[in-house]
Amino acid sequence: MIYSHSMDRAARSYPERPALYVGGGRQTFRELHDRVMSLAAALTGRGFNAGDRLALLLPNSPEYLEFVYACSRLGVIVVPINTRLSVVEIDHVLADASPRGLVRHSSLPAPTVRVPWERVLSASLRSVRSAVA
Repeated sequence: MIYSHSMDRAARSYPERPALYVGGGRQTFRELHDRVMSLAAALTGRGFNAGDRLALLLPNSPEYLEFVYACSRLGVIVVPINTRLSVVEIDHVLADASPRGLVRHSSLPAPTVRVPWERVLSASLRSVRSAVA
């Protein structure tokens, strides 16, 4: 909950200040807040509720941060998966955590353990909202 409160406060107090530098550009606190809210709404639309687990197998990117903030807002528990793990190790994490969903980047290994809901994001991660919906 602290994350979502800090995001709200930053979007109100510093809407045009840079929150993230992405490649050669930047993302303002307002833009980040809007993306987090949209992503939280998409996850809610998919039936995610407080206490559910969402596994993230994503590279270090703004999208990873957006998912963490969106999950925090909803009370969804993030299960971060190290991108350097092998398929066997990823399967072990998924079997142990029993997440309700998995969001993974297409460049990373595909686990063999199935979860109820899965989304694979392509190299164009900036379309995260439409990929979840």
